[in-house]
Amino acid sequence: MLWFGARLMRYVTGTSFTRAALVGDGVLISAAAGALMGSRAYTSLSASEGDLRQAEEQVLRANGALKFVRLRDTEIGEDLKIHSAHIPAERSVGSAPLVIMPGYAAGVGWYSRNIPDLHAKLANHHKNPRDVHVVDWLGTGLSSRPKFRAESVEETENFFVASLEKWRQKNHIDQMVLCGHSLGGYLAFAYAEQYPHRVKKLVLSSPAGVPHEPLGYKEKIQARWSSFTGRLMLNTVIWLWEKGVTPASFIRYAGPWGEGLVDKYISRRFRDSHADDLKHLSKYAYLNLALYGSGEYALNRILKPFAWAHKPLCDRVQGLFEIGVQDINFIYGTTDWMDHTHALEVKKAFPSYDIPVWTVPNAGHQLHVQNPSGFVETVVTALDHKQGDASGITISHTEELRPKWMQKIPSDAPIGRAERERATMRARKHATTAVETAHA
Repeated sequence: MLWFGARLMRYVTGTSFTRAALVGDGVLISAAAGALMGSRAYTSLSASEGDLRQAEEQVLRANGALKFVRLRDTEIGEDLKIHSAHIPAERSVGSAPLVIMPGYAAGVGWYSRNIPDLHAKLANHHKNPRDVHVVDWLGTGLSSRPKFRAESVEETENFFVASLEKWRQKNHIDQMVLCGHSLGGYLAFAYAEQYPHRVKKLVLSSPAGVPHEPLGYKEKIQARWSSFTGRLMLNTVIWLWEKGVTPASFIRYAGPWGEGLVDKYISRRFRDSHADDLKHLSKYAYLNLALYGSGEYALNRILKPFAWAHKPLCDRVQGLFEIGVQDINFIYGTTDWMDHTHALEVKKAFPSYDIPVWTVPNAGHQLHVQNPSGFVETVVTALDHKQGDASGITISHTEELRPKWMQKIPSDAPIGRAERERATMRARKHATTAVETAHA
């Protein structure tokens, strides 16, 4: 859900998806909301939690996932609950559970395509079965939606982190493999900072907020928007972002047209053979956005205009290592607008640590939706990867280590997009995986 307006933003500014996407998410498609703020929200009468619960079950059923999960609401105190889908291990659990935290304005239903594979390859693993949980963040999905009062970055992070910790306690989980997508990846990182002893492994799936804002970026944008119309648009974008106008704000105040906008986005973004699946996913996504706003308002507390984090994760990695969380994996889609080179820069900055950076083929930012089986295979490989396993290995044949379509990006990979694409094609052609030593 993190790039609703990325294409429009790219068209207007000429900037890349990586620079533009989060702006489109949080601001650009919401530009019309300002004129509608005084109107009564149509969705307050047309959407309910019961509708969303039904839509979640429908999208899970459409993908054959409902039979594998136990949907539950965990009371965490103060009249709050956290909603989750539990995929129980088929036999005695031998490994730490995998806990998947969705991205911005997403929820359990967005992982409906993955649940059958998560059951087959993790919950029903022949050697080390493990429980899997997909959890709605507080303020999203079917979790409680309290009034969002956080102002600072720290308060905002704690809004989510504290509720996840209460959920962990209530579910009697000692340690977990924590996998967060997009903004959920950023928040999973923040959780690991506060509760390092509870995180056995951290898997960041196309995470938001990794790099610094480049020097001179604002001046570059201002120069690109130098016309009168451009300056007006730029100032509007920044104003809307700072005022906390979100994609869901636009959907709620779009009234009866809101559902059609979401449906058009889903059908065009995820156009494939699963027509019935997309119909249910669209309904689920719409209702998730249409209900009372809460966690969505974290966007401008964590990210500055144009998607740069107030507290970039790249500055916080050293601290995470120092408190004991040293097993960190990054996963990106091969056409992801979240640039994997930011993860490679983190990898280069800490050569004494093994920081794998994996890619999922035929997938962009919503890699778990666009290539469901590839995403699960990559997560399984990340879970199986042991620190130091690659010691002494420079190049190994893919067929000996992992599926042919998957590669581990070397830290000296070309930075340019065209160069990356050519390098990727060469890697696939030769079916090899580049594996660096922890001290390379």
